[in-house]
Amino acid sequence: MNSRYNTHVRLAVAAALALPMITLAGEAADGAVLDEVVVTAQKRSQNIQDVPIAVTAVDSEAVLNAGIVNIQDLGQIVPTLTVSNAVGIGFSYLRGIGTTAIGPGIEYPVSMYMDGVYLASTTATLLDFGNIDRVEVLKGPQGTLFGRNATGGLIGIFTRDPTQEFRSSGDVSFDNYQTAKAKLYVGGGVTENLAADISVNAGTQGEGWGENLVTGNDVFRNRHNITARSKWVYTPGDATKLTLIGDFTDFKHSSNGQRLYPGTLPAPGYGAAPQPAHGAWDIIADVDPVFTNTSGGVSLKLEQEVGSLNMMSLTAYRDSESTLFWDVDFTEVPWLIGDLVDAESQFSQELQLSSASDGPFNWTAGVYYFRAIGEYKPTAIEGNLVRAIFGPTAQRLEPFNKQVSDAIAGFAQGTFTLSPSTNLTTGIRYSSEKRTLSGSTFLYDSAVSGPISLGTTPKKSLKFKKPTYRIALDHQFNDDVMGYVSWNTSFKSGGWNTQQAADPSFKPEFVKSYEAGFKSDLLGRRLRFNGAAFYYDYSNIQVQKVGTANTGIINGAAATIKGVEAELQLAATDNLLLSGGMAWLHSRFDTFTNAPFRQTNPVRVEPGDASGNVIPFSPEFQVMANADYTRPLVSGAELHFLASLQYNDGMYYEADNQLRQKGYAKVNLGVRWDAADGRYNVKLWANNLTNEEVVSYSSTIGDGTRNVTYQPPRTYGITVGYDFK
Repeated sequence: MNSRYNTHVRLAVAAALALPMITLAGEAADGAVLDEVVVTAQKRSQNIQDVPIAVTAVDSEAVLNAGIVNIQDLGQIVPTLTVSNAVGIGFSYLRGIGTTAIGPGIEYPVSMYMDGVYLASTTATLLDFGNIDRVEVLKGPQGTLFGRNATGGLIGIFTRDPTQEFRSSGDVSFDNYQTAKAKLYVGGGVTENLAADISVNAGTQGEGWGENLVTGNDVFRNRHNITARSKWVYTPGDATKLTLIGDFTDFKHSSNGQRLYPGTLPAPGYGAAPQPAHGAWDIIADVDPVFTNTSGGVSLKLEQEVGSLNMMSLTAYRDSESTLFWDVDFTEVPWLIGDLVDAESQFSQELQLSSASDGPFNWTAGVYYFRAIGEYKPTAIEGNLVRAIFGPTAQRLEPFNKQVSDAIAGFAQGTFTLSPSTNLTTGIRYSSEKRTLSGSTFLYDSAVSGPISLGTTPKKSLKFKKPTYRIALDHQFNDDVMGYVSWNTSFKSGGWNTQQAADPSFKPEFVKSYEAGFKSDLLGRRLRFNGAAFYYDYSNIQVQKVGTANTGIINGAAATIKGVEAELQLAATDNLLLSGGMAWLHSRFDTFTNAPFRQTNPVRVEPGDASGNVIPFSPEFQVMANADYTRPLVSGAELHFLASLQYNDGMYYEADNQLRQKGYAKVNLGVRWDAADGRYNVKLWANNLTNEEVVSYSSTIGDGTRNVTYQPPRTYGITVGYDFK
C-alpha cells in the first residue's frame, strides 16, 4: 500500500473509533436534544423514527452546512449512495443498484421526485438545490406506494411552502474558478387565503477546471445556469389545499470533458498519436464538448379532507430538450464526432385516497397514470469513420428514434395495529406498461441532393404487466427503540434501445429484498442511532453495453447484494452537533456470461464472463462524518465551524472490473458567521481540500477505447447571505 492509501485507512479507522467516544460525549451533554424529523416515505406525514423503511432525511440547514448544491453532493452524507456525473447527467447508484445508460425513454432504477412529481428524463436530474425544505432518500425497492422503476430506491426533493408571513432570503458566492452564483427567494401572502413565492438560482463560471490541449479552450466550465421556481398555495378552508408549481431551467456548460484513461492508447486505425501525460481535468479532443439543457414543468395538487378520509390529486406535465456535442474518439483526430438532440416530455396523473392516521388500521390506495415521449431528433454522427464506411463524400449519419411509454398502476397499502407496540404493513401494486418504438436513419452525402434513407424502423410495441408486494412488521421495544423486518419486491420495466439497430429490445429487471433494521433515540433524545441489514436477489439486470456494433442495454445478469449500514446524530453539547454513517456492501454478479469486456490483441470490446465480479459503483466500505461546532460571540452573533469527511475504499466502474478507483478520503471545511438577529451570514468554505482525483464515470466503446471523467477538484470560496422573515 502506498502512503496515501494508508492515510485514507487511518482516517476511516479514526472515524469508526470515534463513535464510542462520541457516545460518551453525549452522556455529558445538558439541554441539547435532536429535533423530530417528519417525512412522507409512506405517503403520509410521520416521524422518521416510526417508519419501517431505511430513510435518510436532510433538512435545509444540513444542506447548507454540508455544502450540498445538487444531487451529486448527496453521496457525501448518505451511506450506500453513489452519484456520478458524465456529460452533464447524474447517475445514481443506491446499495449497488443503478445504471449509466442514457437516451430517450431510459429511466433510472433510483427514481427521483420533485414535490411528489416523478422526473423521468435522465438529462434533467442533476438539479441545483434552491428553496429546499428537505431531501428524503428511501433505500431499497419501493414497489408499492411509489413503484415506478424504483428497484433501487428513490430520492425525494421537497421545496418549502410559502406562508402568509413575508420572507426573503438569498446569497451570492464566488470561488477560485471565477464562479459566481446567486440565489434569491421571496414569498408571502397575496390574499387572505393565497400565498405565493418565487425562487431563482443563477450562476456562471469564468475559468474551467481543465483545458482542451488541442483547442486551448477551457473545459469543465459552467457557461451559464439559471433555475426559476414558483409555488402558489390556496387554502379556501381548513379542509382544502390547492398547490400550483411551475419551474424552468436553462444551462450550458462543458462539464462533459471525457478523456482517455491515463495510459490508454488511442484505438488502432484512428491515426492518433499516443497522448502525453496531462492533468486529470485536461482533455485532448478535436472539438470542445458542449452540453445544454432547457427543461421545465407545471403541477397542480389538490388535497381535500372528506370526513375521515384524505383525498389527493396530483397532475403534472414536464418537458426537456438537451443537446450534447462531443468528441467520441477522445483524440485530436476527427474520427468520430457526436451531436445529440434528446427531447423528452411526460404527463402524469395520480389519484390517492387515505385514512386518517389515528385508527387501528391506516391505509392508502390510489391509481397512477404516466405517459412519456422520448426521441432523438436527431443524433448526428460525423467524422472520418462515417466517410470510411459510406464513402469519401459522406457527411453525417442521422438516426431519428422515438419511444413512447404508457403506464397505469393501481396500489394499496395498509398498516394494522396488532398490539399497542406492534404493527403489520402489507401492500400491493399492479403495473401495466406499453412501450412503442419507431424511427428511421438518414445519410447526408455531398454528392447527393437531400438525405438518403438507410431504413425505417416499423412501429412496434412491448407490453409488461407485473404485481409487486410489500410486507413489514415493526415493534416498539420501548419509547426509544423500534425494530422492523420487511420483504419487498420491485421491477423496472423493459423497453427499447433507441441507439441500437438490431434486436433493440431489453427485458424487465426484478429485485426481491429482505431487510431488518432498527431506529433509536437515546440519551434523552440527544443520540439518534439507526441501522439496517439487507439482502437482495437481483435478476435480469439491465446493463449498459457499448459494443462493436450496437450500443444500449442488455439483460442476462443475476446478482446477490447484501450489506449493513448505520447512521447516527449526536447533540454532544449545546454547541456541538455530530453526525455520521457507515456502510458495508457485498455486491457480486452471480452469473453474467455476456458482459461487455475490454479485450486486447487486438483492442476491442467482446462478450466475456463477469460472473463473480463486483457490481459497478459499489464500494465495499464507506464512512461519512460531519461536525458543526457553534461558538457564541459577545455581540450575540455566532461562529459555526463545519467539517465533513467522506471515505470510500474504492470501486469498479464497469462489469469487467478492469478499472478500479482506489480508496480515497474527501474533506470539506467551512466557517460561517451568523449575525445576532439571524438575518445575515458569511461563510468561507473549501471542498475536496486535498484535491483528490476521483473518477466519476468510465465507459469503454466498441473499439476498446476506455474513457473517464473526474469529480470536481478542490474548490474554495466565500458565500454571503441574508434571511429576512
